[in-house]
Amino acid sequence: SINKAGDNAKGVMFQISAKSKMSITSLDIMGKDAKDSDVQVYYQNGSYDKFDALDKGEWIQVFKGNVMLDPDELVNIELDKDVMIRAGGTASLYVVSKKGLLFTKSSSKEFSIYAHNTDFDVQVGLSTKKEFQKPDKLAEFAGRIVYET
Repeated sequence: SINKAGDNAKGVMFQISAKSKMSITSLDIMGKDAKDSDVQVYYQNGSYDKFDALDKGEWIQVFKGNVMLDPDELVNIELDKDVMIRAGGTASLYVVSKKGLLFTKSSSKEFSIYAHNTDFDVQVGLSTKKEFQKPDKLAEFAGRIVYET
């Protein structure tokens, strides 16, 4: 499903619902171009529907760094702080790249499940044209979630 990533945006916001207690340790992401980019990852407990998701102050930054992105290959970014989600809980993630991230445009409704395994579900989110600004298309995160249970 990763090769379907045809769209790009400055940010992709999405949420994960945990079936087991889990901690996200890193993310694999795909860039729009093979370029160095400032990348940030933010998270918040619960659904981003329940707070002002475009207010940076509402989020907790768990990664900030310069990353060599690749449009053809997943690049791993180790989070500075693990994102813990309790069983039955939800966490929102927002991945931002100055040079653009790839995502898959979704035809499903926002918050519908598009990927899952025995430990968690990943839900359709939103792309943003700028960091914390201009919500745009319904988006499926085109990457991988690396976690421990």
